[in-house]
Amino acid sequence: MPDTEKIKIGILTQPFALLDPWEIELFDQLAELEFVEISVLIFDGRTQPIVQKKAKGLRRLWPGNFLWRWQQAIEKKLFTPVKVHSERVKLLFDTVPQCSMTPIRRGFVDFFEDAESEKIRHLDLDIVLRHEFNIIKGDILNVPKYGVWSLHHGDNFVNRGGPAGFWEIVEGHESIGVTLQQLTPELDGGRIIEKGFYNNGWSHNKNRQLIQFSSIQLVLKNIRKVRFGKFATTHSLTYSYPLYRSPGALATLVYLYKFYKVLIGTFILRLTPSKGENVWKVYIGKGDFLHAPLFRVKEIPLPKGEFWADPFLFEKDGVKYLFFERYKFDTGIACISVGVLEDGKVSNVQDVIDDGTHMSYPNVFEDQGEIFMIPETCAKKRLEVYRAVQFPFQWELYSTAFEGEVLADVNFMRDEEGKAWIFFSKGFWFDLNSDLYIYQVDSPKMGIIYPHMQNPVIIDARIARNGGKIYKKDGKYFRPSQRNVFGKYGFGLNINEIKELTLENYREEKIVSAYPSFRPNLTGFHHVDDHEKFFLIDASTRKH
Repeated sequence: MPDTEKIKIGILTQPFALLDPWEIELFDQLAELEFVEISVLIFDGRTQPIVQKKAKGLRRLWPGNFLWRWQQAIEKKLFTPVKVHSERVKLLFDTVPQCSMTPIRRGFVDFFEDAESEKIRHLDLDIVLRHEFNIIKGDILNVPKYGVWSLHHGDNFVNRGGPAGFWEIVEGHESIGVTLQQLTPELDGGRIIEKGFYNNGWSHNKNRQLIQFSSIQLVLKNIRKVRFGKFATTHSLTYSYPLYRSPGALATLVYLYKFYKVLIGTFILRLTPSKGENVWKVYIGKGDFLHAPLFRVKEIPLPKGEFWADPFLFEKDGVKYLFFERYKFDTGIACISVGVLEDGKVSNVQDVIDDGTHMSYPNVFEDQGEIFMIPETCAKKRLEVYRAVQFPFQWELYSTAFEGEVLADVNFMRDEEGKAWIFFSKGFWFDLNSDLYIYQVDSPKMGIIYPHMQNPVIIDARIARNGGKIYKKDGKYFRPSQRNVFGKYGFGLNINEIKELTLENYREEKIVSAYPSFRPNLTGFHHVDDHEKFFLIDASTRKH
């Protein structure tokens, strides 16, 4: 659609006081978009809206129901919910035109007669977002140009029903899907707009919060697709699983076992932080990572009381300088360090960037004859680029960008045409693993920044977050990425070949996934730095 034409959106919504925090956040981000006009708020006009009935009588005493309610109450105490305050959304509810609709209740269906649809037809809406009412039927589905959109917090190929983020734990799924649908008259036959996939943790409460807030980007991304003429839908595939409902006694007991097993284990690890799972070490291997037997890698010795991760090697004047995240247990903070790598050992280790905030992922690269570094500085809520003043030990802050945003693991590359690109993850502080963003930039100065039209180009914790610098081999570009699944950060590593990179399109193909099975006691694996005749990786271990 033309750049000057705004996308008109209507929202089926509850009153402001009844909104969930994630809905307030979504509406806030929608209101911030200059190319979006929220044209109408649509409320349930029935004098006695249908609400879900609570269990009564003997059903309230049924063990599964009691245990489930008891566990929910405990998790609300254990995990502080995200709170969202938005004056912009309050103003939105005070100023945007409103209307009420009174659909006919038919079982679980809210049927909108033609007379109800006529209330908004004249608005020429592009999209209606569903945040109220039950299963929607009737002519209202045909009113907006691009349909009525609804988020299902589950992968509708394997999970239809609820509660969101619960059954994936009980059944041991590696990830939790979220499906953005364009509703159709067929029951459970909505067309798929896009799916996102998120790391499946061990707490239903935390899972629900994660997928609710993180899936906001699914909606915003596809609204941008409408703007750029990229919007498309696909059919839902055959569904061969049951319709999931609130858990009974058996499912609740399985969940409680898994939940408290992790909770108690986490508590024990916190009592002995230097002997926990997140003790990362660096390893060196010969040859090409894509074809290497990982059991042959050699561990690089490291001092007591610290761990090393995120290795980046830069060779200059025949000397191999290894940059890495250096985490010290006594301070609980990591800095950027460098040492000389020779014969499988690192010597002359010095801290080169240490300002008292946590830093990692020291991506060192050469561009236009100068040497730069982009470390992860998410604690500062901005991207920082450093330039070598006296390589490798002296660096100066060269430029900053994305002020106020939480970014992780930034990669810089130039393509065959010399165009510069940056890749990174960003999001809420509790999820930096699910989304991959791409921007075209002028140079490490970050003076000109163009966002990719399909940002985030990937919404999938199984493959999104960078796991090492992008490298070129045999004329092809490869992007290492982390595989964050089964509630684990750094469960494995992927190598993906970049097939297409323009401001309009991005496409990559996963070549291989590797896991920390090549040594006993390894628990994580999330980074590779590949070179012509050797490679460096990191892996976490249970013992220090």
